[in-house]
Amino acid sequence: MKRALVLGGGGARGSFQVGMLLELIGQQELDFQIIRGVSVGALNAAFLAQAPVGATPKKSLANLKKQVDKLHNLWTNEIKGNFSVYAERAGGFAGLALGADSIYSVKPLRELIKKHLSLQKLRSSGRDFAVGTVSLLSGGYEEWTPASADFIEKLVASTAIPVIFPFVRTKTDVMVDGGARNMTPLSAAFRARPDEIYVLMTSRLIPTSAGKLPDSAVQQQTYQKWDDSWLGTKVSGIDVLKRTLDILVDEIYLDDLRGALDWNQIAGRIDALTTAAKGVKLPAEVKKQVTALGKTVSAVNKRHVPIHVLAPRIWFGTDNNSTVFDPALIANAIEHGHDIGKDPNLWVVP
Repeated sequence: MKRALVLGGGGARGSFQVGMLLELIGQQELDFQIIRGVSVGALNAAFLAQAPVGATPKKSLANLKKQVDKLHNLWTNEIKGNFSVYAERAGGFAGLALGADSIYSVKPLRELIKKHLSLQKLRSSGRDFAVGTVSLLSGGYEEWTPASADFIEKLVASTAIPVIFPFVRTKTDVMVDGGARNMTPLSAAFRARPDEIYVLMTSRLIPTSAGKLPDSAVQQQTYQKWDDSWLGTKVSGIDVLKRTLDILVDEIYLDDLRGALDWNQIAGRIDALTTAAKGVKLPAEVKKQVTALGKTVSAVNKRHVPIHVLAPRIWFGTDNNSTVFDPALIANAIEHGHDIGKDPNLWVVP
């Protein structure tokens, strides 16, 4: 079976994905030949994509299991705090007014990438792997494979939350986090024509009682949190910026998923209609329209594929803050992700 793995963005919340991967790959022994990711999902995906496909399915799975274990070790033993991933810049928010391109530096992240990722392994593994970025020049979402020039820079760009982390400049483009337009790159996975897709999300998402996606998955906050007199703290521009980013990301997060699920349902019904029309005597115009529907869906790379969507059911700490790389929160997220992975009744889309 040609199976695809889609890893969404979410900063430190990417640790939820590690727990899910330990269960899906380590315990349920699912192999993934197609891997797509953005933001922290791009980093987790790149780590996995180094696993060689191997001569047999059994060898391919064994190699992928080893990479999951190494990824788990990285998150639990090498990320000891925010300083393991990014560094404060002099001036902070005020530095932006003086010409800084971001509030934080990602020098520690670059060091982790240099230590753990091999471009040669990514190019020779045999996995169908790509990450996404957004171009500040065109405004469009772009996908990159390890064969692309400056791929490691593009991988870093996929994690570059605008303003929070520095944008990445190549010889021909200026790029930021792919999640700015495509938090869950499902369309990229569909284009690879898999037989099945698993989507691992990083923010709390619980279906409604009717089994539908909620209108919002952003964590609600109290008025007191935004009251300047509360504990004598003052609401700053950074607070507003981070909260606004949370809201914008939430909208992208849900829209990506809704769109993919809706298209998948439409494609499935058209498949059923086309099958039912075969061998049945129908008016010529009806048959013509059924055929046209099938061709239209095929032309935009849409077809029905079983989709499984996994998401945490708890917040990442009290604020669901994607920039807090606290070892205790990470350990809790990994454990929860594992619990989600082993119980399909807890999946968003079983």
